[in-house]
Amino acid sequence: MKAKKNQKQVSIQEYIETYCQEKRVRERYAVYVSPETHENLKKIVRLFSYEHHTTTSSLVDTIIARHVEAYRDILNEEYREHNRRFIEDLENMGRKDEPESFEDEDSGE
Repeated sequence: MKAKKNQKQVSIQEYIETYCQEKRVRERYAVYVSPETHENLKKIVRLFSYEHHTTTSSLVDTIIARHVEAYRDILNEEYREHNRRFIEDLENMGRKDEPESFEDEDSGE
């Protein structure tokens, strides 16, 4: 089977070194995935679990860690921008030009 055009070409050895190494995940948190994704994860783990001690937790942990590593700059930029907007919104909440309370619609105030 041919790889897709936009798929990065790596050797099986590079793939194993990157994604299939034993990694103990001591503190765990639930992450919910679709049934299709879970099935694919189980299939990948079955391919490498015996020889490389790959687990679903270690595979998912590595995939997410690699994603963050690959996109760290753009994620940090977006995080800073989001926090900047959030702080500006908080600062604007205390301005005098905004009403300090809700007015009664029937009173005409």
